[in-house]
Amino acid sequence: MAVLAVYTFRPTVDQQILPEWTLSNYARLLEASVYGRMLIYSLFFAGLAAAISVIMTFPFAYFVATKVAPRRRFIWVALAAMQFFTSYLIRVFVWMNLLGDGGLLNEFLIGTGLISEPLWLFGANKAGIVITFVYLLAPLTFLTTYIALERCNPVLLEAAADMGAKSWQRLFRVTLPMARSGLLGGFVLGMIMILGDYITPQLIGGTEGYLYSNIIQLQFGSSVQWGMGATLALVLMVVVFALLLALRWISGGAPEVGTFTRSFNPSPAPALRTYAILFLVMLYLPIALLFILAFNDRPMIGFPFTGFTLQWFSAVFYDPLLIESMKNSLTVSAIAVGTSVVLGTLAAVYLARSKGPMRQTSLAIISIPVLLPPMLLGLAIIIGLNALGLSRGLWTIALGHTVLSLPIVTLLVMIRLEGLDRNLEDAAMDLGATPAMAFLRISVPQALPGIFAAALITLALSFDEFILTALVTGSESTLPLYIYGALRFGVTPSVVAVSVMLLTASFTLLLAGVLVANLGQRKGSPSAAAGLALST
Repeated sequence: MAVLAVYTFRPTVDQQILPEWTLSNYARLLEASVYGRMLIYSLFFAGLAAAISVIMTFPFAYFVATKVAPRRRFIWVALAAMQFFTSYLIRVFVWMNLLGDGGLLNEFLIGTGLISEPLWLFGANKAGIVITFVYLLAPLTFLTTYIALERCNPVLLEAAADMGAKSWQRLFRVTLPMARSGLLGGFVLGMIMILGDYITPQLIGGTEGYLYSNIIQLQFGSSVQWGMGATLALVLMVVVFALLLALRWISGGAPEVGTFTRSFNPSPAPALRTYAILFLVMLYLPIALLFILAFNDRPMIGFPFTGFTLQWFSAVFYDPLLIESMKNSLTVSAIAVGTSVVLGTLAAVYLARSKGPMRQTSLAIISIPVLLPPMLLGLAIIIGLNALGLSRGLWTIALGHTVLSLPIVTLLVMIRLEGLDRNLEDAAMDLGATPAMAFLRISVPQALPGIFAAALITLALSFDEFILTALVTGSESTLPLYIYGALRFGVTPSVVAVSVMLLTASFTLLLAGVLVANLGQRKGSPSAAAGLALST
């Protein structure tokens, strides 16, 4: 990223970065008002989608955090959060089939006689992009809101009720102020995700899906204006950090609500329960439609369902480019996960045993890749490689995936290590064990569930990562890149079958990781799902 900042002062002539200093990129940025207008428009667009997602997920998060018994929350949280860790590109692909004048939503409404012509709201336009982003952000905004609500002290609500506060007064005067850190966190992180996504607007909205991130990507693509692209990327990075600082400042004064209360209100809430069920249906119905399309005997994607078939799955294994892409994905994931587990575990040991400002500083630095859009990380990597004169290949993809995976491994293993008794290591050393032997023979076996869970989750994330991969790859293709190419140049039922296989593998790995992370948790301690959500 430091090299990226330096490149903002470099001119680009005949597609070459010249080794001289200039302010021409900043002058061009200030002179061309289109960049500022597009940034403001993108901020408004991202804020709108993030705000709608926060509002929609709040009732569901409130139900799970306050109306569901602690022993059953794990199921609800896992169901809601699982999609956040599955293929981003495939979830966008689902909405490509649902939206548009000929999309499944408009076809269904016309077929049932509810409308006579396609609705603009469900078209492949700006409205469709907002709907898609709301769907993509829903698991994230739920997690941040749920964590904040589960930490709220129910005694305050009881005290407000005893003093005559009505239900709506308790909501606006007590619950929302206590949960504001989670609400703001979901809003800001959702905006950051959208600001760094240059793929979804193009796939869903076509020519209407043009945001600030698309301008940046264009500078590093067909325009080959790396200096200007670095300048625009640096502006986006400043905006992202400003959003994070604003979140920290606004939520920093939140009242102290303590650790997870594990308390809940057993009173019936039929309206909230109905909303929660409909929310989960909204999350999984598009995925279910994708599975139905994969088994449809119809040679074209869509309905009606003409018969059950497995031919599209068998056709997958006769595509040499697809097989090669799958092998590349497995290779990259193995390297990234192996490196992340080793380095992340060592970092987690340090963080779990340190205290004070140094711990907080280290934790903040390690967490930066999670808080930045993958696009910025990808641009920083390719600019750094260019400065070093290195060519791109599979190893650069593995490098990028390692940067993304390291924080997740570190935080998950750290949570596990912080619950261990250090006295056991001291006792082992009193009996003659070296510090290294005590750590390997005492602490590592107890931390294995956290390490194994982190490996499974980062394996699923690495296998699905697309935005960063598309930037740092050379001529090699991975499975997400293969699917993206198919989405742009011709979707066949075989691509749907590949998507279903990838989703199934992701769900399996993630579910196994969450279940393993939940092993050994003390009764009454925070759920593993909540710990997972907090760490990521």
